[in-house]
Amino acid sequence: MINKDSISFRDIINQVISVFKYLFSKWLIILIAGILGGVLGIVYAVVKTPTYSATLNFVLSNNSSSNGSLMGLASQFGVNLGNDNNDVFSGDNIITLMTSRRMVQQALFAKPPNCNTSLLNIYIKNNKLNDGWNEKDRTKNAYPYPDDPSKMTMVQDSLFRTIYVNVQTDMLDVSKPNDNESIYEVTTTSTNDTISYYLTKYLVAATSSFYIDTKTSTAKLNLDMLTKEADSLRNVLGGAITSAGSETDLTFNLNPAYQVQRSGAQQSQARAAAIGQAYGQVLQNLEIAKITLQRETPLYQIIDEPTLPLIMDKPGKLMSLIAGGFLAGFLTCCFL
Repeated sequence: MINKDSISFRDIINQVISVFKYLFSKWLIILIAGILGGVLGIVYAVVKTPTYSATLNFVLSNNSSSNGSLMGLASQFGVNLGNDNNDVFSGDNIITLMTSRRMVQQALFAKPPNCNTSLLNIYIKNNKLNDGWNEKDRTKNAYPYPDDPSKMTMVQDSLFRTIYVNVQTDMLDVSKPNDNESIYEVTTTSTNDTISYYLTKYLVAATSSFYIDTKTSTAKLNLDMLTKEADSLRNVLGGAITSAGSETDLTFNLNPAYQVQRSGAQQSQARAAAIGQAYGQVLQNLEIAKITLQRETPLYQIIDEPTLPLIMDKPGKLMSLIAGGFLAGFLTCCFL
């Protein structure tokens, strides 16, 4: 048994040696293949379109750290603000929202500074989509897109769906690096630095604005309503106080025996007192509404944002030469 194992191992060694000898005898073929692979690698590096990536990190979460103090302050007024920590816009939901058509569309229809056209039209022109559209009667008038998404034609809307899918799958990368933190990272990669830079910034701005408006819509509505009511009652209270003062002036130094003539002043004073109580209650509710709005307003803060000019990402000629030559030589050896 030992003899057979030793013979088998010797055969393997001999076979490996023979393979290396055979490949060494074909060194010229392998060398030519490596040179051709290196040339192809250089050609790839030259013709490869450079890309630009813009990355933005931000924090977007509920302002839960102050909930305890705010609820304690509100409880002094006998009001319970609740303790619902459920957030429909959290974790993967924020990522889904940011890559939704509504948010991407809002970002693409925005215009960069000192530019008369939208990011969408820049994207179409940069990828030469309009050249292909002009060859068909159905789509030849699709470019340029209007400034308002609601003014898109049915053909433009249909074409935009394809653009949105391409942007979502090939350009955007939205992630949450740490599940235990509320920090999100957005990266846009394209062949145009303007698109990468401004699409990233506009997309984050549109999503955060929508998120904050949605979270605070009810609280803002209540605050606006109470503010109007307080202003109205303040004006009415001012009129009631003036009226009570006028009635009092009319009865100044009046004979105490004439009580009926004092009834107008007494009624005005009672009305002013009642309105004053109502006004005080509304002011109390107004302060509670301000606390509620502060509690419902999420925390939004940009941590790191991209700066122009963006760094160009393009394969180097030397690395492409080495990688192409090695890969071609390896494949040639495998084939032989």
